[in-house]
Amino acid sequence: MNMRSLSLLTTAGLCLALATALNAAEPAMAFVSMERLFDDYYKTKAANVQLKARFESVDVPRRELMNQVKTLKTEVEKLGAEARDKSLSDAERDKKRTAAEDKFALFRDAETKLAEFDNTYKKQFGEQMKQSQQQLVGEIRAVIGAYVKEHGIRIVFDSSGKTLNSVESVVYYDPAFDITEPILAILNKNAAEPEANKTTGTNSIKKTP
Repeated sequence: MNMRSLSLLTTAGLCLALATALNAAEPAMAFVSMERLFDDYYKTKAANVQLKARFESVDVPRRELMNQVKTLKTEVEKLGAEARDKSLSDAERDKKRTAAEDKFALFRDAETKLAEFDNTYKKQFGEQMKQSQQQLVGEIRAVIGAYVKEHGIRIVFDSSGKTLNSVESVVYYDPAFDITEPILAILNKNAAEPEANKTTGTNSIKKTP
């Protein structure tokens, strides 16, 4: 199945769901911005702060490894140039060549350590972000589920969702059907005031799943 066919099926499914809600004995639908709920949920902001602090703690040893790689590379290049310097004696050039080879081995070892460091923490951060996203989205969906049951809502659309062509899946809807604000109020009702007003850094769980 190609991307166009999948996009058409997605659109058809949306239309079918909408028709079902409209034809119900007691039509009741609502719209919510999952993106806003996720980004403005106080637990998301707290998770972003923790992630930023963890990133900064890891960034220190990584910078040390990077500086080590840069220093060794400079030394290898310097020794290599001296090993080719014809103004030096053959014995001296051989000595420089041997030193360059030894230093190059250290350089490659430092490069390997940096790559392993990046791969390890990239995997850890990826898993941590994924687990955090899944947990937060699960909590948001649970609140939405309880709200719609209480208010007799049959179907809820994500107004922030996009199609495979990066076009808004919901082009227009009456704002009266939007329940983002009441859901957000429920989510943040237990947030401490200082924590609810925290701003997040650049290294954050930004994209809404």
